[in-house]
Amino acid sequence: MTSLSKKYDQMNTNLDILDSGDITLKEQLEKDAVAFQEEKFRPKPEQYTELLDSKIQIRPDFRDKLMKQLKGAFGKYYDYHRRDIAANEVDYLNAEDPDVFSHRAWELEYQRKQEMRKNHPVRSKKKSHDMEL
Repeated sequence: MTSLSKKYDQMNTNLDILDSGDITLKEQLEKDAVAFQEEKFRPKPEQYTELLDSKIQIRPDFRDKLMKQLKGAFGKYYDYHRRDIAANEVDYLNAEDPDVFSHRAWELEYQRKQEMRKNHPVRSKKKSHDMEL
């Protein structure tokens, strides 16, 4: 009976240890789940440039289409100032820095122009050495 009592006490001790470990792991799981949700929607540093480039390609077409619709809906009451305020609010909600966005757009445009120059070099005009007098 004493042997069973000691085993029972040891099992209770082990159960308490497991319960406290379970509680600790559940708390850690909750913290990790919150951190995962925050991290899930944040791009990795190497993906940020790719994401920014995609936004730069998509945004002008979408913006132009939306402006056309708004101008059609509001007519002469369309307010450019409110459009700019809304664009700044979108940047803020997306946690974007407009300076980084415009700088990257400039870089992409510059790269595109450089590629065009490489592919289509400027032809020099033929110099005429036999001039008529």
